[in-house]
Amino acid sequence: MAFQPKMILAGYLEGLDAGRARRFRWRGGLGLAALVLLASLLLWGARDPEKVLSLLRPGPAERLSPAALDVFARMSMLSQPQRAAAPDFFLRTPEGGNRTLSQHGGRVVLLNFWATWCPPCVREMPAMERLYQEYKDRGLDVVAVSVDQGKLDEVREFVAKQKLTFPILLDPAFDVKSAYQVRVLPTTYIVDREGRIVAWGMGAREWDGPAARALAEHLLGPKGAKPGGSAAALPEKRGQP
Repeated sequence: MAFQPKMILAGYLEGLDAGRARRFRWRGGLGLAALVLLASLLLWGARDPEKVLSLLRPGPAERLSPAALDVFARMSMLSQPQRAAAPDFFLRTPEGGNRTLSQHGGRVVLLNFWATWCPPCVREMPAMERLYQEYKDRGLDVVAVSVDQGKLDEVREFVAKQKLTFPILLDPAFDVKSAYQVRVLPTTYIVDREGRIVAWGMGAREWDGPAARALAEHLLGPKGAKPGGSAAALPEKRGQP
């Protein structure tokens, strides 16, 4: 049998073979992550040692209240006390335009990595659209990065069938997927109004349920709060990939 990355990913999704997945994560995942991090630091440090030193200096940690921690826990999201800047990117849209993460500055972003061949990804998209419709006027954006390869027509058909209105971006070369160290689909990052990663989680979620609404309320603040700039109002660059 040929190597099937979909089957490998499926072992982490929907609780399939949970015991083996947990053993792999703890025994192999940590060791591999340590080796990759060490190699990256050595290569990076050879060019700019100061950047490596800056990584070793811990940034200011934000103390979260028990109520805030509970909001993230109810959605099975891992909160990040030390909020690092989310890597910016420049990707194509299915319509042929281009878009960046920085276009969404001043707004809370659910950055979702998905693919048309990933059943949990497909199932959570309608709920994500409903959450977006409910909170977009208060400053919530959803940006869905497709890692499909050579399936532009399928992505377009899926977006049209599901009537998705939030931005869909294409990452067939896995450049952004690699930058965010995505290993499982779907994976979602939460980026705050200052462009910092505040939480992340692997696997599908009920994005239109009570826990998701509580999370959105926590991230966006009171209803009277200024929502920030609208990403839809910013022009898209065209012509270059």
